[in-house]
Amino acid sequence: MESNITVGHPFYFPTQVVLVDDDPDFLEGVSLMLNKNLSFKLFQSASAGLSYVNSAHLHVDFLHRCYTSYKTGPQESDALSHIDIGKLHLEILNGFRFQTCSTVIVDYSMPEMNGLEFLKALKNPFIKKVLLTGQADMELAVKAFNLQLIDQFIDKHDPRLKAKLNATIMSFQEQYFRSSFKLITDPILTNNQDGFLLSPEFQEFFGEVRKHCGCVEYYMLDSPHSGFLMVDAEGQRQCLLIYTQDALLDHVMQLKQINAPAELVKQVQAGEVLPVYDAQSANLTRFHPAIANWNDYYYPARKIVSKITYYTTITDDLLLPNIHGKMIHSYKEFLETNSIVQQIVH
Repeated sequence: MESNITVGHPFYFPTQVVLVDDDPDFLEGVSLMLNKNLSFKLFQSASAGLSYVNSAHLHVDFLHRCYTSYKTGPQESDALSHIDIGKLHLEILNGFRFQTCSTVIVDYSMPEMNGLEFLKALKNPFIKKVLLTGQADMELAVKAFNLQLIDQFIDKHDPRLKAKLNATIMSFQEQYFRSSFKLITDPILTNNQDGFLLSPEFQEFFGEVRKHCGCVEYYMLDSPHSGFLMVDAEGQRQCLLIYTQDALLDHVMQLKQINAPAELVKQVQAGEVLPVYDAQSANLTRFHPAIANWNDYYYPARKIVSKITYYTTITDDLLLPNIHGKMIHSYKEFLETNSIVQQIVH
């Protein structure tokens, strides 16, 4: 879904693109150009499209669930923020998450209102705005772009329209997360413990993992250890657990203190295997099932070398805390059952 990300996101899920044009034939033609795994809605009516976009973002309540700010003094700068990473993955229980509109692509010349009037009426300031123009509107579009009223303009008759549309959408979906959830992402990015979000080497590795696993959405975890919950289009879940060198050595010391099997200690110390259970909270002894049957509780690891060395492992049977409901809509289900996603709304 996203590419060339140099700073990682704590979470990501597919968002929706809304296209507005009073010409139904053009809308239908554009819909055939879009990537097949993209969620989009088409509106021939500007007022109907505006109403939809202005209500779509209200259903995603990451900030209310995960972010808390505390005043510590009389000044505006006297505040502390707390991010509950343990609640990020609960977004898989939010049936509206895929209807989050990240990008609006609107024609300039429309009877109800022109494209600039439409874009100025958007309530969510983080939505990326693309203006479709004809040759007659090009000068106006350049002026709007220079005044930062729009994020991009594209000539409707450009022979590279398909490539430009899809490249713009991919880029803007990623930028939407960076800008709209800054209150959550910025504090996490400044936390040294989660430095893998700032590591180009780790982000390249994570991109490879997501591609290999068919991951379309992911959410940061802090239990049983730092990592990510990854979900593919069919709703299958896997977890990528991430250990720093220091965390690995702490666990080695823990194993030595309980006189764990020498082979287990050796493999953990070499970074060849990692625990896929909550080793910090477990009351470990030599006879604990995770130690006595350690081959079932330790998975093969991979070493990622950057400024900080990371060790990772993937598990597909990790029982996550706080998921008390059935996942609402896999992305595949959403695209299949919401036929209106690809229907022109008049």
